[in-house]
Amino acid sequence: MADDLSVVIPAYNAAPWLEPTVGHIEVALREAGVAPQDADLIIVNDGSTDETSGAARALTCAYRVIVVDQPNSGRFLARKAGVLASGKDNVLFIDSRVFLHPSSLAFVRQQQAEDPSKVIWNGHVIVEKKGNVIARFGDAITFIGWRRYFAHPRTCSYGPEDFDHYPKGTTCFFTPRSALIQAVQEFEQQTHDIRSSSDDTHLIRIIARDHRINLSPGFSCTYHARTKFSQFIQHCNHRGHVFVDGFLRPGNRFFVPLIFFLIISALLMVGAVAAIIFCPLALLVALGAGVALWLLEFLVALMLGVGIKDAASLFALTPLFTACYGIGIWQAVIRRAVKAR
Repeated sequence: MADDLSVVIPAYNAAPWLEPTVGHIEVALREAGVAPQDADLIIVNDGSTDETSGAARALTCAYRVIVVDQPNSGRFLARKAGVLASGKDNVLFIDSRVFLHPSSLAFVRQQQAEDPSKVIWNGHVIVEKKGNVIARFGDAITFIGWRRYFAHPRTCSYGPEDFDHYPKGTTCFFTPRSALIQAVQEFEQQTHDIRSSSDDTHLIRIIARDHRINLSPGFSCTYHARTKFSQFIQHCNHRGHVFVDGFLRPGNRFFVPLIFFLIISALLMVGAVAAIIFCPLALLVALGAGVALWLLEFLVALMLGVGIKDAASLFALTPLFTACYGIGIWQAVIRRAVKAR
């Protein structure tokens, strides 16, 4: 790892999190042997309504802290603002509720010393789940979706051919600034709605065309998930929007399932209305089948290796998640269709 790094932290209403998040980053930089003059921390206050800006400016850190204030514009533009404010050769994205593990940057340095081609690293994210049913739900979905890696975490890499089978995200992401700038420019040309954009999936997909994305438990962090159900509902709806932006594109693992979901959900809505009007008994049969599938989900999650507490959380929150996520998907599809007219 070159001794030339900007840590970019997009922050929205993150005042309580900034001090511990920055503290963990400082420890990791120090353990990697990065001198204070060779790194800076850029905190982008994305139109927060709390004391995020003041908390950022009050931070005490051995490394220079730069605070950028902007109107609320979404995570992608917040990260872009941080990258543009950086004069360093490398960028580390870290979200405001993510604690970088102490040896993570030292691990990247060691890996790059052994193989200089390992320039880009996606963080191995560990979710803090204790007492948080929402965190357990999210971790269960993540484990199932990226089981190829999470069933046997190890140092590995992926490219375009297996991109959709490994976890990725800008929650914790290390890359040369030059590769990021090029990807940001292409991303903006291809994205329909910047605010509702999939600011990690498609951006990293562009980078993966030219550079393999490295992944390892050695480069890891802890993510602190939302704890309020109102936040969970908003987040699920938003993720539905960004899922459309990231995957309603031919040539990826989820394109066909997304089209299938749109067709089936539309047919189910029409069928439900018809059943209410013409045959209420058919609606009861359909609801019974839905409950059976819901129970099957719990059993399948256990068979795939999901822990029982996580599987129970998945079972409990699936109906709420499905409704909010599905509405988000349809809102994004309708918005895209209107813009295309």
